[in-house]
Amino acid sequence: MSFTTKSMAMFPLGVFLLPGEEIPLRIFEPRYKQLINECEENGNTFGIPYIIGDEIKTYGSEVELLNVVAKNNKGEMVILIKGVKNFHLLDFTESLPGKLYGGGIIEYVDDNYLTSNPELIVLVKKLKLNIDQVMGSLVTDNSINLFSIAKSMMLNSNEKFSFYSFRDTYKMERYLIKRLRYIEQIQVQEKLLENNFSLN
Repeated sequence: MSFTTKSMAMFPLGVFLLPGEEIPLRIFEPRYKQLINECEENGNTFGIPYIIGDEIKTYGSEVELLNVVAKNNKGEMVILIKGVKNFHLLDFTESLPGKLYGGGIIEYVDDNYLTSNPELIVLVKKLKLNIDQVMGSLVTDNSINLFSIAKSMMLNSNEKFSFYSFRDTYKMERYLIKRLRYIEQIQVQEKLLENNFSLN
C-alpha cells in the first residue's frame, strides 16, 4: 500500500461517504458557512472526519462541493457533496489560524481492495448487485472491488465506517458475505410469502 499525507479544512460530521457517493447537507453554522463559501470560490475539497457522539474517529471522507442548491439571506444553504477518497485522520485542530473552521492532517491509503472470492462473486451476481449505474459491471475478470459492493448495498454511515475500519481484505469479505447472506434470506422469505399469497 502507498501512503500520502495532506492538510485540509475539516467539517466533523456523523456522515461517512465512500468514493462516488453523493448527499445533500444543510449548512447553518457560521464556521461551516465560511468553509463552504471558500470551497465554492476556490474549488478546494474538504474533509469530513466521522464522529460518533462527540468523539472524532480516525477515519473520514474527503469530499467535493458539487453544487449550492439553495441559499437564504442569512447565508444558510443546502449543498450537494460527493465523496472523493477516504482517509486516516492523523491530527485535528479545532480552528485554523484566521478561520472559524478547523483543519487536520490526513493520510491517504490505497483502497484498491480487489477480491476473487468465489462465494462473494456468486452472491453479488445472484442478488443482482453486479451492475452499477456509473461503473457498469462490478465483476471484472472474475475479480471485484470490495468498496463497489459496499456502495451497492446502501449501508448506513455507521456500517460503512465499521466496514472501512477493518482495513483487511479477509475481514471485509466476511463482513460483506454475512450481510449478503442476510439479504438473500430476506429475499427467499419475501418470495415464499408472495407465492403463498398468490395460491390463496
